Amino acid sequence: MKPVVRAAKRGRPPKFGRPGRVVAVTLPEEVVHGLKRIDADLGWAIVQLFERRAKRLRAAPRRRPDSELVSVANGQSLIVVNRDVLKQLPDVHVIPLHDDRAFLAFDRNASIANLELAVIERLASRTIGDRERKALSELRKHVRRWRRDPNLHCDMRAIIVFEKARAAPGRSRPTPA
Repeated sequence: MKPVVRAAKRGRPPKFGRPGRVVAVTLPEEVVHGLKRIDADLGWAIVQLFERRAKRLRAAPRRRPDSELVSVANGQSLIVVNRDVLKQLPDVHVIPLHDDRAFLAFDRNASIANLELAVIERLASRTIGDRERKALSELRKHVRRWRRDPNLHCDMRAIIVFEKARAAPGRSRPTPA
């Protein structure tokens, strides 16, 4: 079988080595002068700036804190943690959200002071690593600050969580009526 030989495309090759589009843009004079210092061709100057910025963004992804208050709606917030680091706290559920994020919940009546105590108990464990210890210390500082902040009010609520039931080996689950 002979290899397929394609004829070279006719015409001018793409300016940036990839498909492009003509765009008309109006820029302030000082921006034009600044771009011309990067490259006499404004198109190349803009592409270079874009590629430098894109490279920096890829190289240094934004590090999210291990614990933070995240606004959900109507002035309400949840304590959201990095679930890869803060995997367990005594009497506290780490409820997965997405990626490495989770929020904290209790399965009984509790207060924000109970959360602070759970963090202190976990910090007392000798089995935790440096990364978790740092994250727990940060969470403890946050909780203390949030608890004392006169602009914040902590209202403990129950959450509803549905989980897939796990059938016992050899037994089937009953079907709902």
